[in-house]
Amino acid sequence: MSLYKCPECGRSYRYSVSVCSWCHIPLVEEAWEGATAVAVSEVLVPMLGHEDVPYWCVLARTHEGYNLILKSDVAVSVGDAMSAVSDDTMLSEVGVIGSGVMGSSIVELLLTRGHRVVWLGRTSAGLTRAKVRVLDRLGRTQDEVELQSSAQRLTISNDDAALAACDVVIEVVVEQLQAKKDALRNAEAAMRSDAILATNTSGLSLDDLAAGLARPEKFGALHFFNPATRMRLVETAVCSRTSQQTSLELDRFARSLGKIPVRVAATPAFAVNRALMPLLNEAVRELEENVADAASIDEAVRLGLNHPMGPLALADLIGLDVLVEIMDNLADRLSDETYRPRPLILRMVAAGELGRKSGKGFYEYAK
Repeated sequence: MSLYKCPECGRSYRYSVSVCSWCHIPLVEEAWEGATAVAVSEVLVPMLGHEDVPYWCVLARTHEGYNLILKSDVAVSVGDAMSAVSDDTMLSEVGVIGSGVMGSSIVELLLTRGHRVVWLGRTSAGLTRAKVRVLDRLGRTQDEVELQSSAQRLTISNDDAALAACDVVIEVVVEQLQAKKDALRNAEAAMRSDAILATNTSGLSLDDLAAGLARPEKFGALHFFNPATRMRLVETAVCSRTSQQTSLELDRFARSLGKIPVRVAATPAFAVNRALMPLLNEAVRELEENVADAASIDEAVRLGLNHPMGPLALADLIGLDVLVEIMDNLADRLSDETYRPRPLILRMVAAGELGRKSGKGFYEYAK
């Protein structure tokens, strides 16, 4: 990669420009190998359909002594090395297994970051519908050329053999042990031996999930939060047989997506959901006991705790059936009935009122 230096004032430009904006004389093209960040500012950019999306403006000094102003969409700290190598070299082919809400959100994130994506689901019809929804959301923030590129980089399939070229595969199927074990085992059989296999589980034991794998050293957890395009946290975790190299790669991959990885122990529900589930359960208890209506409970918690959304609206976003799976799993594994889902949640799930994805939960949603 080149920079463009003014022979008169010494100012350097990373982007291609013919004359110095100060001296108005032709610039000289010079190569640079790397630089060190000496000052960093985080900038938040409002985007249509998204919360503020951060990038980092970096003042960097090259090994040759030049100062550069660089833009990074991955978090940078003072003292970090800045590479002259194009970010395109970090792009990989990523597989996603599961076409539900979370799987769709991760696919959308990967496409915005320039990855090629192989998306697996149970049926071609379901995947096609999910693809239309993802591209529709991308169309709100991408221009026509960007959207066409995203569509070209997305492949849908219901055959595990399509994962053969993937560098990373992320499993996002229903939160049930046997379903996830089957999906992971089938994916691993089709993958390269050096590829990383990750689960997005939020409650199941990683050692239990790894028990049926031939290469557990290449397996770990990448727990994204919904919506993955907006939530900056990724909880990373490893099982007892995960290799040190895979452990490092999980964090590196999360950072390459502009996320902040937080390493947690492979305990039930990790850190966030372990704290979140009792909060959601208690909000439902308040609704059962007529403390206030759903909107008032959400407004009180949102304003009183400075949360971006209320607990009942969040439950609808997650999916009440998913909550039941997580809560029952936690109650059983921790021997703590605090986590057992409230009767109202169970009645709503039995009635098919699952939240946003069914059109009705604690609130009603337009189809």
